[in-house]
Amino acid sequence: MLSTNLRGQGTEIDRLITGELKMVYPGIYFKHNSTDYAAMPYTSDSCFKYIAHHVREIYSYVIWRDSTETDELTNKRIKKLKVGLNKYIPTGKIEIHPMGKEQKISRQTINCSINDEQRQYLLSLNSVFDISTIRFLTKKKNHIEHPRIWCLSCWKSGFHIKARRELHKMAKKQAATTQGP
Repeated sequence: MLSTNLRGQGTEIDRLITGELKMVYPGIYFKHNSTDYAAMPYTSDSCFKYIAHHVREIYSYVIWRDSTETDELTNKRIKKLKVGLNKYIPTGKIEIHPMGKEQKISRQTINCSINDEQRQYLLSLNSVFDISTIRFLTKKKNHIEHPRIWCLSCWKSGFHIKARRELHKMAKKQAATTQGP
């Protein structure tokens, strides 16, 4: 059977855009090198309303930028976001942290784009205001490293005799090897 249509394989970047590289609600995306919002499948006001409704469940507010954009632009974007958030909640509660030179999408991925439309889309994915509802916990301290004087199990294990002494020896060895001569 013959076909009059040309059928080519999709590029890797096309597969990524349709699969992983999508705009995620309630992220607010910006056009590259601009304080204007990028075209999103939802409105920025709906994001502000979502944030206002879930403000107690959100632990971090970060703004990403492309490595070719400036800190001054990031500060202008933060001001614009605070104005938008101020419609729904007092912004004094919210501290937006800039991510500096860190990028969400690598420069290599952006350079794989085959046309200007894809490139602009990927650049807007790099310029985004994100929220996180996940709290990142620090390393949990255990009773061997930090025994409790009032803990019966710590006394039974003999923290004051063996485990503590071994930990101090290991810490001294590690400190000596990291400092060097």
